Amino acid sequence: ADDRFRQFDAVAQLLREVCELRPLVLALDDVHWSDKPSLLLLSHVARSISNERLLIVAGSRPTEQRHSEILGRLAREPVATVLELRGLPKAAIGRQLAMVLGEDVDPAAVANVEALTGGNPLFVGEVARAMADARSGRRFIAVTPTVRTAIADRLAQLSDGCVALLQAAAIVGREFDVAIVAAITGISAPLALDLVAEATQAGLVELHEAPHEHQFVHALVRDAIEVGLAPAERLSLHRRAAEAIERQYGHALGPRLFDVARHWADASIAGDAATAASWSARAGEEAMRQLAYEDAARLFRQAVRIGGGDIDRAERCRILLLTGRALDLSGDLEGRLEVCLDAAAVGRELGRPDLIAEAALVIAAVGTADLTTRELCEEALAGLARDATALRARVTARFVETFAFLRQPEAVAAASEEALDLAEQSGDDNAIAAALRARQVVCVGPEGLEERIALAGRMLKLGRASRDPQIEMWAHLWRIDAGLEQGDLSVVAGSIELLALTAQRVRGPMARFEVTRCRAVLAQAQGRFVEARRLAAEAFAILDPTDHDVRFTFRSALTMNVAHHAGGDNDAIASFDYAGAPEGHAEMIGFIGQIALARALVSAGRLADAAQVYRGLGPVRRWEPPPHAVLCGYAFGLAVAAALGESDDAAALYDLLAPYRGHHVASGMTAMVYFGPVELWLGIGAGHLRRLDQAVAHLEHAERACAENGAAAFRVEAQYELARALTARGRPGDVEQARSLLAAARAKAGGLGMAALSEKITALRRRVACADPTRALTRREREVADLVSQGLTNRELAERLVIAERTAENHVQHILTKLGLSNRSQLAVWAASMNENAV
Repeated sequence: ADDRFRQFDAVAQLLREVCELRPLVLALDDVHWSDKPSLLLLSHVARSISNERLLIVAGSRPTEQRHSEILGRLAREPVATVLELRGLPKAAIGRQLAMVLGEDVDPAAVANVEALTGGNPLFVGEVARAMADARSGRRFIAVTPTVRTAIADRLAQLSDGCVALLQAAAIVGREFDVAIVAAITGISAPLALDLVAEATQAGLVELHEAPHEHQFVHALVRDAIEVGLAPAERLSLHRRAAEAIERQYGHALGPRLFDVARHWADASIAGDAATAASWSARAGEEAMRQLAYEDAARLFRQAVRIGGGDIDRAERCRILLLTGRALDLSGDLEGRLEVCLDAAAVGRELGRPDLIAEAALVIAAVGTADLTTRELCEEALAGLARDATALRARVTARFVETFAFLRQPEAVAAASEEALDLAEQSGDDNAIAAALRARQVVCVGPEGLEERIALAGRMLKLGRASRDPQIEMWAHLWRIDAGLEQGDLSVVAGSIELLALTAQRVRGPMARFEVTRCRAVLAQAQGRFVEARRLAAEAFAILDPTDHDVRFTFRSALTMNVAHHAGGDNDAIASFDYAGAPEGHAEMIGFIGQIALARALVSAGRLADAAQVYRGLGPVRRWEPPPHAVLCGYAFGLAVAAALGESDDAAALYDLLAPYRGHHVASGMTAMVYFGPVELWLGIGAGHLRRLDQAVAHLEHAERACAENGAAAFRVEAQYELARALTARGRPGDVEQARSLLAAARAKAGGLGMAALSEKITALRRRVACADPTRALTRREREVADLVSQGLTNRELAERLVIAERTAENHVQHILTKLGLSNRSQLAVWAASMNENAV
């Protein structure tokens, strides 16, 4: 899939470069007959167009579309404009008839032609030629409502030799080589040229490119001639066409390989199914090399269907496995599973566990296929020879991967160690890489952090030794995930740059997505929210043509956390609808998606909705978050439980999260976002539980950690939460410290664009000031505040206190700053409330 994306991207880039030199118009006719890869390429180009001087005109008949879904999506692209071309009006029909006949046609005849043809220009042209024949004294051909009938009548005017040649040419295709057609019909090349000239004069064919290359004037002309053939005659011509092309081009078939396969397939009903199946399989393998995965899958399936019982069962299994790989690369996961199970069944019949193993390796261990893949792996391992170390290692690794989103039993950890031992015995780089990936799956929980760092080092060494950039890329991704969990954003930044260099060698959309995703996460962690959102949108767009599910998960995760700090809660909640994602995507995300949604609803103030989602997860003690989501699940749950006043749950989640002090909250497998130190979440939970000494200690640690690693927004959040805890505790010096923290948080929050938290900081500053008014203001400042509450201006203040007017102004400004107020009106209200409380 990556290779084809690069090919598509190269075409789009070429068009952009051409358009920089001069405007370009591309005309594509008969798009309804295009193959699926070509339409996907056209869709990719359409998505890539922005302001280029490029116009693509694509003609398509809605009644003959092979891939209407793709054409429908293409028509809905923002850059697309649909022009529905209906039949010619009467005036245009009259002009076309007049051009052919050399004179005007009376209105009644024009109306008759319109009724019979619907205004189709091709139909009108054929009827006009039939009318011309009648006027020249030849047999009048009755006007028929279909082009095919009109063409059949035209063929009746030609010599038998010309008709036979056109029938052979129709079997070849719209474009045909005269030499090939001559070989099919068994006539000499000179005679074939004479007969082609006769057909050209009749207006049925025309010169194509090379001197001996011709084409039918319209594809429907070819269709009409082919349909007119008797079944036995059609089969015979297909076989002769296949044999003629083989003789003509030998081993240098090139793209004609597909023609040979087509002709043998069409002739297979008359016998020699094994030969036809062999050619279809060869064509499928060539399609795979050309990255035309949909065509490859179709050809492989055709080979299996045609071959039936005439092909060897081992060969049938080989073709089924090729079909599975083609379907996997084309995104047809259900089809892939079906054919791989068929392949495994054949392997079972043959007593070939190696074929069952290959079937298991084709099925990626993701989602609903996991259990099936696991069972195939177990079956294969039970039968594989002990000395098949490389294959056993890969299958064992795949078995382990089927537990990627589950809590793994001890047996899985043992299996990952066995896979690595076998791989190292085999010395096979691919087996070793698969085994390291399996081991990483086992270690994705926070307990496995140190081992994951070591695995990243081993993977990097392997990738460099084998010069495999894909293996290197995995190593950098693991190091980034571990760096986020360590809270070491400098390591993350450095690893991203190494990842970017490696991705240039890997190429393809997935490599570009990973780089952009990681940069977006780093921007989010550092409080660069505008850039984080831009990069998230860019990452989503990169994978949009591939329909890869991960883009939806990433978008919701990053949108949620940016919204928590910078606002946009409605967008964050909407992202959990996974609009455009395949059916069942939300179920596949499972626990972590639900608890993340509950947290987003809390941030938006929708506590009732949050409670409904949260309680749907069941009792906390029964939660079983997947290992990679343990930190995120417990942290989000603790924050949600605190917000909802679920103190028992908060206490339980506090105890579950507490052992991971020193970690930072991030996924251990493909980190989608960074959530700050564990201590930040523990501090929030402890504050709710009124364990205020613990809350202060946790939050002071979190504030220092974020100051050191540059997680600016999380530092502001830690300062705010610490100020809350200090205010609630109220020990000597706590209020002064809270006031200082809030002043720093307010300044930083404004610079980062943290609007929602800025409002909370301002409100808390007011409460802090009210909580200790004597310490908040000096005696003179309190006197000034009282006079402001009486409505005195700065000049009146100065006169009353016998000070300079500028000094009075400074007093007022200092008071506003201390109390976190914005204007004199707010100060007057505050002073009045203080006086009421004093009374």
